[in-house]
Amino acid sequence: MLQPLLFQKSPSFRRLLFLLPAITLGCQSANLSATPSAPSANLSPCSFDKTVEQPDGHRRLALIVGVGEYKNPDVPDLEGSPNDAKDFYELLTGKDGYGFPKENVCLLTNEQATQAAVEKAFQKGLIERARKEKNDVAVFFYAGHGSQMKDQNGDEPDGCDETFLFHDARTNGVTDFRDDDFNGLLAKLHDKTDQITVILDSCNAGTATRAADAGTYVARLANSADGASCKAGQGNGTDKGKVLKDLSKGLPGAVIFTAASDGTSALERSGKGVFTTALLEVLRGVGNQPLTYAQVARQVPPLVKAESYQIPYFQGDLNRVVFGNETRNRPVGWEVTEIEGEEIHLSGPPLPGIGRNAELRVYDGAVTGADSRDPAKAKATVVMNSDTKLGAVNGLSRISSKGKGKPDIKIGDLAILATPSDDALKISVRLRPAGEKGGIEKQRADALRKAIENDTEAKMLVTVTEGPGDFELRVEKNKLVLYGPENRLRTTFKKDSGAPKNLWQHARQRSLLKLKAEGGGDFTDNETLKVRLVPAKTDWKNKEHPCASIDVGEWKQAKHNSEQIIPECHKWNVEVTYVKAADKDLQPPPLLIGGLILSSDGAVFGFPRDGRAELLKPGETVKFDKKFKVRGRLKTETFRGAEPFDVQDHVLVFGTQEENPVGWHLLTEDARVRSVGRAMGGLHRELDRYVGKTRGVGDEEIISSMDITTWTKSSVTMRVIKANK
Repeated sequence: MLQPLLFQKSPSFRRLLFLLPAITLGCQSANLSATPSAPSANLSPCSFDKTVEQPDGHRRLALIVGVGEYKNPDVPDLEGSPNDAKDFYELLTGKDGYGFPKENVCLLTNEQATQAAVEKAFQKGLIERARKEKNDVAVFFYAGHGSQMKDQNGDEPDGCDETFLFHDARTNGVTDFRDDDFNGLLAKLHDKTDQITVILDSCNAGTATRAADAGTYVARLANSADGASCKAGQGNGTDKGKVLKDLSKGLPGAVIFTAASDGTSALERSGKGVFTTALLEVLRGVGNQPLTYAQVARQVPPLVKAESYQIPYFQGDLNRVVFGNETRNRPVGWEVTEIEGEEIHLSGPPLPGIGRNAELRVYDGAVTGADSRDPAKAKATVVMNSDTKLGAVNGLSRISSKGKGKPDIKIGDLAILATPSDDALKISVRLRPAGEKGGIEKQRADALRKAIENDTEAKMLVTVTEGPGDFELRVEKNKLVLYGPENRLRTTFKKDSGAPKNLWQHARQRSLLKLKAEGGGDFTDNETLKVRLVPAKTDWKNKEHPCASIDVGEWKQAKHNSEQIIPECHKWNVEVTYVKAADKDLQPPPLLIGGLILSSDGAVFGFPRDGRAELLKPGETVKFDKKFKVRGRLKTETFRGAEPFDVQDHVLVFGTQEENPVGWHLLTEDARVRSVGRAMGGLHRELDRYVGKTRGVGDEEIISSMDITTWTKSSVTMRVIKANK
């Protein structure tokens, strides 16, 4: 949690941390209810008779496993795992994907994914096909339940083996698939190639989610089959590093992505895994250089955070190019299929964020590389109409703005998602019924529902539901409280009237975390701007302040754009450096710097807090540490570490060109405040409509010239650790 000095606001909960095992496969016990699973697709069995070699001489090999249907009725089914597996298969083998020949990719879902079938496919599809002299590319993807069993060989410090659960697990003598066995397969594969990528959308050490009738999320875990009770670690978020480093030593060159760490659960919602959805969104894009695993590792966490509390983790040789593909330069998007005046028909794969009022940039059909991320290169921006549903494969859009001097849109042009649909930005909240423990009595619930529906901002972004919800309002000690999807306390309200604003703040965070910068060939996200949280002078003149008696401890400075651990009561500031280009004669333009600090209780702080223009040239650094008065009240850009402890928060930093200023501090406010102030550029106006959900509303969407230039974004995470008193 963050606290700006002189402005204190924090919920009262703490989160336990767990030691991440040597390889994170699955999640600790949680409240689960069986979810109806999607029917198995009629997929052809894997064939290992033919192997296709790429023009570069490499073989690209993959085994993709998604288990949603379990033979043992005591293991809850999962709706999303097979969907994730099929989406990943499409990314590897489909149009504008990563060029994996279908002959080289084995996809096993549901009843196909027995333990014997998976072991056979790993042996024949990966180990036997990979060639040591060629250092071929091998990928393993798993989505499904994980769990734990008692350690058999004493190699686990927590006393447990982590496991996968394949389709026939816990039936007819088939046990869970232990991490020891999986590591053995990986070791054999590593003898043939070190270009290994392992992606695991499952978990084995997590916190409880709400029951299915109260929450929209399902955790990908199963209770231990043998009653294993693991010695889950607690710490400051840094204890996972050594364990993961040990694994990386065992498989040098390999890359391993895990959906959840630090005691959080891998979740799915709406028939998709939260982690896989975010990962695929990033992998579908392209830039001015081949995408690296390090870039993926920086871009995925904010997208996950927008939907879930889980914390993904990435390890290994992250500087490598994703799946070894150096030549991919065209993003996955939608194509223009028909044109009727200003109405544009689009079709394509079901992409996250496509739906009503989603905005897409339309580029020439031959666009490649960084040009597909440059708004100035777009022919136009279109808005999807109200009939387009989330997850659609075709839809109707309307031109909202045109590029100056750009040719008309043609059939075959490519549309790339710029901002996601309204439905992708909404949150739902359940009012716990009076008949349940902590329930809200009817009169109070009716008043809350009315307050939310009458709030100008909340009614656009928050849906009150009697069924499953992202958040839940309850009563504890006669105080209204808000619980998040992880079933942990987020906020305690002094008055019920504070709930609507807090809820739309949570929805606002979702929209801000989903923002994708458009740097084109000018900027690279998380590289152009280097961000650190740096210590400020920490002393307490007021000896009555609770922090005055606390030893704040040592500040251990993290690297740029990396998670910063903040000791309790330590003061800190945001510092931003604009990196010079390698070619001194081709330096990028100056950038206006601003940002947002997103707190787990819903609060959002924008900086510069006074709205000043903070212009940086390449090579320059700025520290946000000003003090000033707003309407007679002293404000500051210095924050201090405060509870809740061990909870990850995000800091987003943006760079925009001088002709496109954005009042980041204004985007944290309601519409009335956002409308006051100096004139802003086209990007600010577009973002204002985005966060306020007014795209496609009234006269604001008249066709106008696009005046948006390239811009960039970097992010850093932080968490506060409790001091020793």
